[in-house]
Amino acid sequence: MAYSVMLWLVNPGEHPQQIEEEVRLSDAQESVPGAHTGGNIGYALPRMVYGVYESQDEAESALKEISDNLRQNTPLRVSAQSRRVFLIPADRVHYVVCEEVTRPKDEQ
Repeated sequence: MAYSVMLWLVNPGEHPQQIEEEVRLSDAQESVPGAHTGGNIGYALPRMVYGVYESQDEAESALKEISDNLRQNTPLRVSAQSRRVFLIPADRVHYVVCEEVTRPKDEQ
């Protein structure tokens, strides 16, 4: 069984062009650049996967690392599969969740 650690971020609120973008997207979904790839559909949920761990001990270790960084007001480093590293400011983290997950390779 694997364990997923996920960060839920503070909602940044509405940005100035949000209403115009929503109207533009709903009026001409088929003609807007990126419509076929889904690159412009809605806004992402304010969460990020911090990591997926093979054991509960590894997940607990990640939670301890997150906790220590947040106490020190240090940004969290989140590595994405796209080889990008995101720095999440400590004040943007709303809460952290750890749960058991079932992956396709676990079901075989």
